[in-house]
Amino acid sequence: MNSKFLLLLSLPALALAVHSCGGKGGGDDIPEPYVFGVSTDYDGKAVAGKSVTVNGRNFSTVASENKVIFGVGEDAVAYRVNESAEDHLVFTAPTIAASQVRLSVSVKGKSSNSIVLEYTEDPGDTPEETWSDTPTVDLPGATTVTVRPGVEWTTFHGKWEGDVRNINIVRTTLDEHNKLGLYFNYDSTYPGGYTPELASGQDARDLDKKCIYLDALIGTNGPMACCHFVRVDGDIKHGVTEQDEWVTNCALVIDGDVVDIVKVKNNVAASRLINQTVGCAGPLLVWDGKVQGYKSGWLAADKDAWLTTTHPRTALGLSRDGKTVVQVAVDGRWTNSSFNERAVGMSCELLGKLMKELGCYKAVNFDGGGGTAMWVYGYGNSRNIVNKVCENRWNWNGTTLRPTGCAVYIKSDLK
Repeated sequence: MNSKFLLLLSLPALALAVHSCGGKGGGDDIPEPYVFGVSTDYDGKAVAGKSVTVNGRNFSTVASENKVIFGVGEDAVAYRVNESAEDHLVFTAPTIAASQVRLSVSVKGKSSNSIVLEYTEDPGDTPEETWSDTPTVDLPGATTVTVRPGVEWTTFHGKWEGDVRNINIVRTTLDEHNKLGLYFNYDSTYPGGYTPELASGQDARDLDKKCIYLDALIGTNGPMACCHFVRVDGDIKHGVTEQDEWVTNCALVIDGDVVDIVKVKNNVAASRLINQTVGCAGPLLVWDGKVQGYKSGWLAADKDAWLTTTHPRTALGLSRDGKTVVQVAVDGRWTNSSFNERAVGMSCELLGKLMKELGCYKAVNFDGGGGTAMWVYGYGNSRNIVNKVCENRWNWNGTTLRPTGCAVYIKSDLK
């Protein structure tokens, strides 16, 4: 056996040499397993003796029918799985002599694709990550206005974390006057006979049309209309669809005046929540005051870039007591030569850093890209849009929006 995959078999899970995992193998009636990536408590890297979760599809729910394969060909070694479900497996990382290894999964003899699993040293006891509900972010030159009592809008264009950013933030104190809501409608018609006024190039599904219909004070786009389970006031507005767990690993939930962000596994798990209003979304950005890291290697290579490169982003965060909600729109894809018309987006990890520094104890990523938009009543352009929507990238001050299914909004009786 190649020495770089020398296995020190000191763990109770027995390693079994295998020689057929390079091919697909297995019965033709068994669907091929597929590995998306792994998640661990160490930024997606393995630590010997610690649990590793393999995320994917077509795994067996019977743990003994799955094997985690380290290496390829003659060097391949199989490990037992501790627990399993159709979309994930959990195993204990063995001690190996290499810093990385090819990992695949065998289900009843049929093998998956392989990914690279990196190892890291056991960090031991590390200091707790600090968190404060008082914002610590430094946005030099930002301006803040009070839209209504308890609702503040901050706009910033300048350098932050080394690049030019355009960031809009609304911080709302939820109370008897200011309420958070989730609305879903991907049709061109509205209840109650409301007919939006449409100028050339506008769509009845645009964010501003939803906010006008809702008589909202603040609005942003929310969960993706194509991908996420949405229930509003007990009625299912968008049903369960099969999506990768990295984009469905949390949900915004609302029950009257109680607002929270909860972890879920996927759309199916979100649909089982008992809350009146549920908007599945992802990825989770901040949890218990800690930024959630999504570094290269957590997903298959073709999906890594969605998390780790810069894009326009929309996010929502909550204070620890759930009484303060922070809505954020980060613009991007503006590569103009003029500093005043340039904006780089953010990776999910950097967006998590921003949300934490804004005082969020929990935060979730919503629909972004060309759909990122923020509506503030009485401010912004002719459509009350305050950010620089990149759906129309040749016009920094343009008014073209991308039709959206969801609006996350603040309604105030002080409007």
